[in-house]
Amino acid sequence: MSRDIWNGADQGDGVPLVPLYVLVNGRTSPRTAGLDLATQVIALKADTGGLEPEYDAIVKRCQTWISIAEISSYLKYPLTLTRILVDVLLERQFLAVGSPAQETIVDRGILEKILVRLKSL
Repeated sequence: MSRDIWNGADQGDGVPLVPLYVLVNGRTSPRTAGLDLATQVIALKADTGGLEPEYDAIVKRCQTWISIAEISSYLKYPLTLTRILVDVLLERQFLAVGSPAQETIVDRGILEKILVRLKSL
């Protein structure tokens, strides 16, 4: 049986050198109430030059509306940890929470007419 010895060189397999929980200072849950895996987030315009690579990867992935679960899947981060990383980015105002539908409602009057018609059925 042979033993593999790490020689200190990064083999480029995508494994972070620092455990991800160090990035969140050991936090075990997000501070933002109601932040679940289906929560939609989007990147805000901000300078990301000083962000750690893991945070920067999240901000780059959030150029359009995306759920926390999707971020976790794309970046291969654990779900719970992704929620906390997103929460930190929300606190630091790199991301915003919302819904894509918030941007697409142009005329409230149309929605009210639809509601009236549905009630008349």
